[in-house]
This record gives sequence, structure tokens and C-alpha cells, in this order.
Amino acid sequence: MRVTLDNGVTVWGKTGSLPGWTNGVFATRNLKRRVAYSLNPTGAASERPYVMAVLNSAFSRAH
Repeated sequence: MRVTLDNGVTVWGKTGSLPGWTNGVFATRNLKRRVAYSLNPTGAASERPYVMAVLNSAFSRAH
């Protein structure tokens, strides 16, 4: 999947989940920056805000 982040950086990756867990790996096209995450979301709320926070932080232009 392709995701364009708040700062305009586009990353490509794959996500997956099982009840109680959500995981993913993402990278910039040139593979200079990569992130892998595993979250244990609680409650009925969507995990998307947490995933986007991880990606926005990992791929901020400051890094």
C-alpha cells in the first residue's frame, strides 16, 4: 500500500492484524528509511490514528 504522510513524504508498506494486534512495515521508495511496528490497540477505537502517528514520527523530515 502507498501512504502519503502529513509532511508530503510517500511511503510504501504492508499491514496485517489479528484480534489484539496490528503490525506493519513501511519504507521510503529508496529504502533509506524503514520502520516496522507492532501495536496492541485496546478498545473498539480504530488503530489508524496510532499507526499514522508512528509513521509521521518515523518519516518526519527532521530525521
